[in-house]
Amino acid sequence: MVSNLLVEKLERLKLAYAKLNELHAAEPAGDPLAQERAAANHVTTTLGISRPLSDRYVAQAALVRKLVLAGEAKEGDLDAIFSGEPMKRISDLDDKFGAAFMVLPHHVDQILKGGKHMSRRFRKWGDEGDVFRVKGKAFRFFKVSRMKVGDITDDDIRKEGYTTREEFEQMWVKSHPKAVAAGKKLNQDDLCWCHEYEPV
Repeated sequence: MVSNLLVEKLERLKLAYAKLNELHAAEPAGDPLAQERAAANHVTTTLGISRPLSDRYVAQAALVRKLVLAGEAKEGDLDAIFSGEPMKRISDLDDKFGAAFMVLPHHVDQILKGGKHMSRRFRKWGDEGDVFRVKGKAFRFFKVSRMKVGDITDDDIRKEGYTTREEFEQMWVKSHPKAVAAGKKLNQDDLCWCHEYEPV
C-alpha cells in the first residue's frame, strides 16, 4: 500500500477510535451501537467518505478499543495494531459493501458481465488498491479521483455502462431519489468521486 494512503487510512481509524472514546466518556452507560452509529456519522461528515466505509472504520476501531479496555493492547501501539488485521479488513470489502456501492440492480448485472468499469459517487467509497466484491466476484479500485459531475467524456460514459450522455444523466438522477424528491437537479459543477475498477 502506498505510504500516503496508509497514513490516510490510519488517520481515519484513529479519528473513529477517538470519537468512540469521546462518546463513551460523555455517556459511559450509553448504548454502544448508538455510539458506533454516531461515530460513523462523524467520520462520514468529517472525511467525506461513504457511510458503509465509515461503518467499517468504526467497527475496526471498536474492536481495537475493546482490546485496549481489556488490557490486551496499549493505546501507544495503535499505529502498529491498526496497520495489521484492521487495515486488511478495511481494504477487503465484502459482498454487502459491493451491493451498496453498485446502487442499482442493473449495475450489478453490468459489472458482472464486464460492461461497467467506473462509478461516480458524491462520497468516496474506497481507495486505490482496495478490493470489493459483487456476488462473490472480486474487483479492485485502481483509480479514485475527485472531479466535477459534468467532467465526463464519451469514453467515461461507456466505462460507466451507458452509450449516451442522456442515459448517464437519467441514471444519475434515478440513483439519487432523495435529492430529486427535494427538487435538486443534476448540477454539472457538483464535485464527486470517480472510482475506476477492474476484476481481480
